[in-house]
Amino acid sequence: MATDSTRPPSVSTLTPSPTPFYEQTQMLRRAVLWGLPVVLVLLFLVWPYQQWDHERRESILIGWGRWVSKRADWQFCLLVPWLVGWLVWLRRDELYRLPLKGKWQGLLLLGLGLFFFWVGYKANTGYPGFLAVQFVLAGFIMLVAGAAWMRTLFFAWLFLFFTWPMQPLEDSLASPLRPRTAAMAAAVLNAVGVPAINEGSALQSAPDAEKGLQIGDVFSLDVDAKCSGINSLFALMMISALLGYLALKRPRSRLLLFACAVPLAVAGNVVRLLLLVAGTKQFGADFAVGRHIQDHQEMSPYHTFAGFAVFGIALAGMFALCWLLEGREMKANLKRHGKPLAAGEACAIPEPRRTLARLLAALGLPLLVLGICMGTDISFHVAAPGVKLRSDDSRLPYLPLSMGDYQGREFDMTADEKNLLDEGVRLARNVYASAAGRQLMTTVILSGYEKRSLHRPEVCLPNQGWTVTDRTQIPLQMKDGREITIMMMRIFRDTEPQPGVKNRTRAINFYWYIGSDGTTCADHYEHVFLSYYDAVFRNIQHRWAMASIYVPLPEQRVGQEDPMQELSAAEDAREFLAQLAPTFMLTKEEWLKGAQAAGKAP
Repeated sequence: MATDSTRPPSVSTLTPSPTPFYEQTQMLRRAVLWGLPVVLVLLFLVWPYQQWDHERRESILIGWGRWVSKRADWQFCLLVPWLVGWLVWLRRDELYRLPLKGKWQGLLLLGLGLFFFWVGYKANTGYPGFLAVQFVLAGFIMLVAGAAWMRTLFFAWLFLFFTWPMQPLEDSLASPLRPRTAAMAAAVLNAVGVPAINEGSALQSAPDAEKGLQIGDVFSLDVDAKCSGINSLFALMMISALLGYLALKRPRSRLLLFACAVPLAVAGNVVRLLLLVAGTKQFGADFAVGRHIQDHQEMSPYHTFAGFAVFGIALAGMFALCWLLEGREMKANLKRHGKPLAAGEACAIPEPRRTLARLLAALGLPLLVLGICMGTDISFHVAAPGVKLRSDDSRLPYLPLSMGDYQGREFDMTADEKNLLDEGVRLARNVYASAAGRQLMTTVILSGYEKRSLHRPEVCLPNQGWTVTDRTQIPLQMKDGREITIMMMRIFRDTEPQPGVKNRTRAINFYWYIGSDGTTCADHYEHVFLSYYDAVFRNIQHRWAMASIYVPLPEQRVGQEDPMQELSAAEDAREFLAQLAPTFMLTKEEWLKGAQAAGKAP
């Protein structure tokens, strides 16, 4: 029978019936769309991971949100996930057309992330959990979607690192920035005709014999951590990375802009110091800086206003640098983001069976690790301390009342120290005096049963009005043959007993940390690292002690200090410590014997 060739085909002819391959790919898309987010929510939003500021454990993201929202210096971290979402949205058209072609190499990234997850869960600390978020996300992308997806999302994934507050870097970066900021401000002031000197982090007016001015009479500032650039540095690094990605095209230009965030932050803080100096000279220290009330520095409105100079200078420098690098191309660079691509197949899955196998691995491995976490012992069994305790019921650290020609006198913990230190902390303090008149105050602080219950002297001393000039690790050879490394800090504090008369008290402070099995270290963050490392891999949960020796020097007029007094005091203190330290520090054998007797040996 003949057919009419002009007759239009039926609807059924135009719409082919779904094939098994099409149905498989649709099911895989739905599994990827729902399965992976469910695992991420379970790992990082639901699972009780760490004790943050509360007694009970909370998940990584909930604990992170609570912690960051209470600290103004890190609240910019709350914006980062939204910015990452926006960066992914800008690449949505490109991602929509990329095939799901995963690589088994993604298992390495996923396994590394889950290992960090377990380490942080076991050690009860959040920073390995932050790494776990990063590497688990990278593992999911590589394992299920493939290298092309990872290349497209690499900047957004890298930018996600700004979500996590790098608080341990605050002090380690702030310490070298503080004296350098003060030195640069002093150089600028001298160049413009304002005599200034700096010692460590202290920035003061220079003496003037003709006018009868002593050091610091016109202005005296101490560059604390807030004025060193560290509080604005991480936010400015985030801004520079985002600006470079959006406004610049060449990788070399982006890296240069990102690296310049550090000197720009310091430059902004130098300008801030110059504004504070100008305000002090014109209107006085109370107007420009603020008032020191007990152990708290109350900033003035002018001081707060000067703080905005940091961002003003840094942002102006960033935009100027962008214009120098790719000024004429910046407009075109900004327009290229989010530009639709040519039409193509949407999210093809060329290997559905292999993709399904990789997806099952991506879903099953995290569930397996959660099962391992359920079987992990996370109870806190604190080990025996590494210092000797008194024989009475006080459980205080032991310190002898006499040592050589030094005679000691006991001093109890003050009320302020009781309020500052955590519950369970024990403190023994003796003030020793020799026949020659040398005085040393020795304090042994035994931590409580909570983590990180010992505070660093670098944090406490500035709050008490002291300026830390420098800190150096030095060896100490004890009389029993053991050699340890201790920290030596040089500090000073100025007083004005009467108008026009300024005195300076200098002192030396030695300290080190003593672990539960004879472990010692001089640095705060080393003792934190050892706490977590030994808890996870050696099953030793240290009860740390900190030995601190304060050596005061005679008070002298500012500018008339005798440097030989400090050298002599440091040498006397080291000889005294070489004799004293073995009397309260247990050897490893003594600790192990006592721990076995008390049932606290690992």
